[in-house]
Amino acid sequence: MDRSTSLIKALDLLTALGGAGAGTTVQELAQIMNLPRTTVIRILNTIMEYGLVRKTGRTYQVTRAFGDWCRPDRNALHCRRYRPVLEAWARATGELVLLGQLEGAGVVHLDFIESDHRVRVASAPATRHNIRHNALGKLFLSQRPDLAAGWVDCDPDFADELKTIRETGIAWNRGETVAGMVALACHGFDRAATEPKLAVAWPEARFSTAKAERAVRALQKILPRFE
Repeated sequence: MDRSTSLIKALDLLTALGGAGAGTTVQELAQIMNLPRTTVIRILNTIMEYGLVRKTGRTYQVTRAFGDWCRPDRNALHCRRYRPVLEAWARATGELVLLGQLEGAGVVHLDFIESDHRVRVASAPATRHNIRHNALGKLFLSQRPDLAAGWVDCDPDFADELKTIRETGIAWNRGETVAGMVALACHGFDRAATEPKLAVAWPEARFSTAKAERAVRALQKILPRFE
């Protein structure tokens, strides 16, 4: 029977961490797992990149994202948690706001609130969106070099764009998926790769840099109110 021993080791490590509420050191994990310290560190770094583990001082703990990741109603939980954020952000921007999640190699819209404008951007909730050009997708790609590798290796400009996104926490879609639409995406309650991201979109004729800056500032004030 073919199987991935690396995956089994990672799952064993998560099992050990999940049972150690106060956190565990690398040395303790190496003893529990009967693995070399370097192997444990490599697995931990990988899982941390995915957002399921965090490091505080010398100890490692599973994150809230780990608990969410295990739930069968994960997307419904995200929608309940972020709905007040979407409602407040929609009032602040007056535009389409979205909640998106990475699934495989695409992004799906978990929830959205449309604007009341006669001319407006519409969401496509049943669609798996391309992560290369989608603002939400780019934000996820900035955290997942494994998914981005094929593009950044042959596109230095895109590699630079992802670097900027990692630094700023903001990703853009300037008419790349829908002509005449501008969208920006921001992180949600935390920057974990497993955490949903938020986006706002304007028709190009109604967009301005000042509106985008106000939208980002508004979200920064809204998120702490509901965390």
